[in-house]
Amino acid sequence: MQVSKQDIDKLLSQSEPRLLNSVLFNLAHSYSRVSDMALDAISSTQDADFAAPAIMCKSFSIELLLKFFIIISHPNIQTKTDLDSSKVNLRGHQYSKLYDKIDLIYKTKIAQSFNCISGQQVNEITFKNVLIDIGDDPFVFWRYIYEKDGKDGRFHHLDLVLFNNVLHAMGKAAEAERKRIVDETK
Repeated sequence: MQVSKQDIDKLLSQSEPRLLNSVLFNLAHSYSRVSDMALDAISSTQDADFAAPAIMCKSFSIELLLKFFIIISHPNIQTKTDLDSSKVNLRGHQYSKLYDKIDLIYKTKIAQSFNCISGQQVNEITFKNVLIDIGDDPFVFWRYIYEKDGKDGRFHHLDLVLFNNVLHAMGKAAEAERKRIVDETK
C-alpha cells in the first residue's frame, strides 16, 4: 500500500501538540511495532535481511523509553525548547549511561516490571546489567551491521527473548507512568 505525500501532510497537520514525554513514548511504541512487523516479515518471506532492521528498531525503542524515564522526572520539560534550555541531556545511545540518569523511583518500577515479565529477579541496580547484556548500544551496532565482519560476539549471541522482555517491561512501566501523569492532571 502506497501512502501519498498529501496523506502524510494531512495527517501531520491534524495532529495535536503533545508533551515531550508523550512524543518519546509514542515513538518508542511505533518503533516497537515496526520491529514486530519486520520480525513477522522474516517468517512470511523467509528473508533474514529483515533481522537487522527489526533489532535496530527494537533497540531504538528501548533507547527512547530510557529517555522517556529521564524526562518524566522533570515535569517542567514539556517541549523540545524546554529541553534545550534545561540541563537535562538526552543525547547518546548507550543504555547504561542513559539508565544512570533515571531517578531511583523509576528504576525500581522498571526492575519490578522486568521481574514480572521475565520471571527473573533483579533490582534497580542489577537491571543495568541486563541492559548491558543485550548490548548496551545495540542501536548503533545494528544500524551499521553491514560494516561488521561477523566476528563480533554480539552478532552471534543476541538473546531476542531477553531483548523482548526488556522492551516489554520498560513499555509496561512507561505506560503505567503515563497513566499516572494523566490521572494527576485531571
